[in-house]
Amino acid sequence: MIDRFSFVNNHWFWYIILATLLVWLVFALKEWRQSNKLKLYLKLALAFIALTSLALIILKPTVISSIDTYEVALLTEGYSNERLDSLKKAQKKLQVQTYKVNESFINPNKTPSTIYILGEGIAPFDFYHIDSLNVTYLGNTTPSGIVKLKYDQEQTLGNSLDIEGLFNNGKKGTKLVLENPAKKHLDSVIFLNDSTKYFKLSTQLNVIGKFEYHLVEKDSTDNVITSNPIGINVIPENTLRILIVNGFPTFETKYLKNFLAEIGSEVVVKSQVTTGKFKYEYFNVNTKPTVVFSEKNLQYFDLVIIDAQSFRNLGSVEKNNLETVVRNEGLGVIIQSISNFNNEVNYLANFSFQSNKNISTTLSKWPKTNISKTPFSLKSQFSLHPIHKTNDKILSAYKPLGNGRIGTSVFENTFQLILNGNTNVYQTLWSETVNALSKKQLTTVNWNADKNIIFKDEPVTFSVRSHINTPKVLNENNDLIPLINDIDNSSLWKGTNYPKKVGWQTHYLQQDSTQIFNYYVADTMHWKALQSFNTIKSNRKQFETTQTENKAYTTQQPISLVWLYLLFLLSIGYLWLEPKL
Repeated sequence: MIDRFSFVNNHWFWYIILATLLVWLVFALKEWRQSNKLKLYLKLALAFIALTSLALIILKPTVISSIDTYEVALLTEGYSNERLDSLKKAQKKLQVQTYKVNESFINPNKTPSTIYILGEGIAPFDFYHIDSLNVTYLGNTTPSGIVKLKYDQEQTLGNSLDIEGLFNNGKKGTKLVLENPAKKHLDSVIFLNDSTKYFKLSTQLNVIGKFEYHLVEKDSTDNVITSNPIGINVIPENTLRILIVNGFPTFETKYLKNFLAEIGSEVVVKSQVTTGKFKYEYFNVNTKPTVVFSEKNLQYFDLVIIDAQSFRNLGSVEKNNLETVVRNEGLGVIIQSISNFNNEVNYLANFSFQSNKNISTTLSKWPKTNISKTPFSLKSQFSLHPIHKTNDKILSAYKPLGNGRIGTSVFENTFQLILNGNTNVYQTLWSETVNALSKKQLTTVNWNADKNIIFKDEPVTFSVRSHINTPKVLNENNDLIPLINDIDNSSLWKGTNYPKKVGWQTHYLQQDSTQIFNYYVADTMHWKALQSFNTIKSNRKQFETTQTENKAYTTQQPISLVWLYLLFLLSIGYLWLEPKL
């Protein structure tokens, strides 16, 4: 029973108790010589009552009392009227409220015992409103449309943009079309029956800039059902320094060096003409570097492309120098013409090959494009990272070696793609290979967002990794965004922003305005199926372990002090009047 009582001024409790006992003892010593013991005991009792009443008035006692509760049906997007009617029949005193984003729906003076969420659910950033309450999530069915989406918003010029996702409850004849900013058809997929289907759409990126592509859903008669924007930021390739070494001049090298030079790379070509005589070519190079396999000269380059014959002819000192620069400086190496290796490469990296009778192949990105290859494929091995593969056959791959990477492929005579009019395929094939293997440039700042699709007026959590002490991040309006330092990583900071505009937005460092984070903001009217799916998933995860049984809600209520004042006045009044009577 005593557990139901507490005091407003609980921190004074022992001081008041000790003071009250001390005053009462002083009073008892003063009155103890009184001969009439009946009056003595009466005075002591009344003094105790008066002092106790005064002590309680100062401490202000409270008592735990029950709060009147009620049950709520919270209606969210896509709720079912039939389910609401069933709930009303089962819960006669049910109150119905409509959920609004960023608005509290809990009466602070009256707490609901149970909240029934109907429909998709509430936004994750509103979960804190009902953290301590009993919640039953009645859920909703998974919506029809694109419910999962995966792509990289920042792409490199010349690479292929790959968009993967899951389309739920697709109807026969439904078509997904990838369109560029000019509404030009780039790639598409058609549903041949009613089904849920994973899809992949691709296109090559040939222009630098920030663009708004669209993923369009059409019915069987080509009527547009939905059109959802996708922000793509195409950035230029880093200027690479590339060394190409050939045992003899080839058409493969001729077209490759031209392509690499056209995209701005510094290219040096060393081709053996006859025994002991070499031909040197330089592209986009101001000073002609020495082509010697010494540590100093190799450190100048980001990537070495070398054929099998030249690779095998390297002397032991040259091999040691190459391995040292790969391990310590992050140099990348591409080994060509692997058929000369008799199915095995065992220097720098251990590549093994398996026979494959096909001398041409197609990749999933370009289903109608044949690419020449040797009659081999790479064997899957530990630490082998595929770059290109078709079905279960690995066509190009690399292995890490210290800070660098060693790669090879089974492709052969890829220049034929250009001769056959498939220049885009050729450029993408080599861009992806070069980007995967070349020396990685160290960046002072790395940005990352917690999701691909960012919506207006909704929170986006981002991270910035920097060695700048206490970085300050500003948004496009030059407003400072508060950051929190990661407890385990002093160079990692996290922040949350609420974008107010649709389209491309930016964050940048106040200490270095060149370090910019670009991200695309979509209107909440787009990507409805994706939003619904994510909301349903978040609500199921949040409330799957919630206890739904009713419990008593209580509060601390101060008791009325009127009776204490009355007891004090009556007791002290008698003690004051008694000597005068």
